[in-house]
Order: sequence, then C-alpha cells, then structure tokens
Amino acid sequence: MKLEFARADVNDRVAPFAALLDREEFCSELDRLCFSEWHWGTRQKVRARALKWHGDRCTFEIAMRTEGGWHSVIAKVYKMDRPEIFQAMAALSRAGFGTEAEFSIPQPFIYLSSLGIRLEEMLQGPSAKDIFLSGSPDERLVAAERCGQWLGRFHTAAPPLGKVADLSEEFPHYRYWIDLVLSCGEPLASKAELLFEKLRAAIPDLSAIESCAGHGSYIPEHVIFSGWRTATIDLDEYGAADPGRDIAWFIVSLQRLALKHLGSLHALDGVAERFLRTYASSGRSDAMVNFSFYKALECLHGAKRDVINHSPPARDWAEIMLDEGLRAL
Repeated sequence: MKLEFARADVNDRVAPFAALLDREEFCSELDRLCFSEWHWGTRQKVRARALKWHGDRCTFEIAMRTEGGWHSVIAKVYKMDRPEIFQAMAALSRAGFGTEAEFSIPQPFIYLSSLGIRLEEMLQGPSAKDIFLSGSPDERLVAAERCGQWLGRFHTAAPPLGKVADLSEEFPHYRYWIDLVLSCGEPLASKAELLFEKLRAAIPDLSAIESCAGHGSYIPEHVIFSGWRTATIDLDEYGAADPGRDIAWFIVSLQRLALKHLGSLHALDGVAERFLRTYASSGRSDAMVNFSFYKALECLHGAKRDVINHSPPARDWAEIMLDEGLRAL
C-alpha cells in the first residue's frame, strides 16, 4: 500500500526524502511494525506530512489508519547514514530517559540503515515555545521550570558520547557567518567583525571544565510537554559538550522568540531567569563558566540567520543580535 503525501509539503527540497518513504522496503517494514510491534492492527491507509526540512534531513509525520483508528509516528529521513543517533537515543532510554521517566526523550523504534530512516514516538502536547508565546504568565514560569529541570537532569545523568569539538577548529565556519553579515554593509559589518575578534580572544579552555552530555540544539521548540512527561526531541547534534552551550542556546532562543513575536528582546527575561534558577538547583554547578562565550557565539549565529533567511534581510534584528553578543563579552 503506497503512502499518500500532503502534496503542498513536497517541494523540490523535500521530494528526495519523500521518495525514500515511498520505497517498498519502508512500506513493508511499516506494515510489520504496525501489526507485530505496535499491535495497532493491519494498516488500511497511510499518510505522510513533512514537518521540518534541513539541508541533510527531513522530519515527517506518518499517520496510519487501522481498525482501531488513526496512529502517528515520526519518521526522520537523512541524506547520509546516521545510525549513531538511533544508538544514542537507545542509550539515553536505558540511562533513565525512557517513556516511563518524567524527563525523557521520544522512544526510538527502528533505524533502517539502507534508507537512512529512523522511526520514533510522536509526542502529543504543546511545546515550550507554544507556552512561552501564548500561555499565561504562570504557565510560562512553570514551563521554564520544566525546561530547566530537564536540562539539569540531562547534564548530570545522560551518558556523554564522543569528544568535545575543538573550538579553534570551528572558527573558519564562524568566519563564513561573518562574511554573510558583511554583505549587508554598515553598521552590521563593523559590529560583526568586532564580535568575531572578541570571540576569538575569548575561546575557553575546555580542558578546565568536565564535559557532559550535550543536546546540541536545546531550544523551546524542541521541549514537549506530553502530560506529566517533559520530553525533548531532535537529538541530531547530541554528543559531549560544555554544559554552557545548551544553556546559551536556550537563552538566546528565548530572546529571539521575544524579539520576533513579542516586540522586545527582553520580553521573556522573567522566563529566562526562572529557567536559569531552576537549572542551578539541579544541574551542573560549573555550567555558567563559559556561558558568556557561547551566548555571544549563538547571537552571531542568530544574526547570520536574520540575514540569510529573510528577503530582504532582517537588518534590524541582526543588529540587535550583534549588539547582544558584544554585551555578553
């Protein structure tokens, strides 16, 4: 039985990933899982909807109708073979982040190496981003606490994998970000160059702090409140890291949500303070040692995105992010 695709979602960027889902090998495995593993019954209808696309991967919702109704899972499709992500998720589940845990990740079901497809649990519930943008003040603070608790638990209990990246080796990549901002001229160009030089001078000594598990893209959009569970998705960048990196990603993402949707970079400062205070009570005591560096770096990343992801470039937002990065250092 072939998949039905929401055709509006299948553009030129998504089409190569969608084609892999339409392969007989995937459909046969889906039938087996649906009947034998998940005990949902015989698949009668199946639909696929693209949720998010990146250059090297695409996330789909796979909805299946059986005699018991509709059921959904997530399919993550990669351009390159990425078995280590499935292995990392399985290791996290064994380490206390499974579906039975208050602080958890989606259950990984299977990885099809020949197709580069991973199937995992589709979580039901609002994201922290949803709550921060539309919740009441009290709901926002509770959400901030749950985000801080999840990250604190993750940094102290999750197994770190691999080695921490050498930041000095990453600077050619950051130079590329700067060059994109330079194309917008002044005053962005001078501020971007100054921020780059200050970042280069502030590279932290990573041997001075013990690394831990790092999510890699810990942002409000990736934290899901599924009933009593607080679960975090999108572990594509999972590995060993300085704990300050995840904290900086979250704080800068909060600021960017506030800037773009609430009109001020500081509209969610109270939420950020509650998140940091909650993390401090359960996370790494040394997590803030290099926070300023990672915050400045993520501000530069945000400025780059404001320049290349908008037409015309969102120059005002980019300048605000560069100024915030300079203040951090």
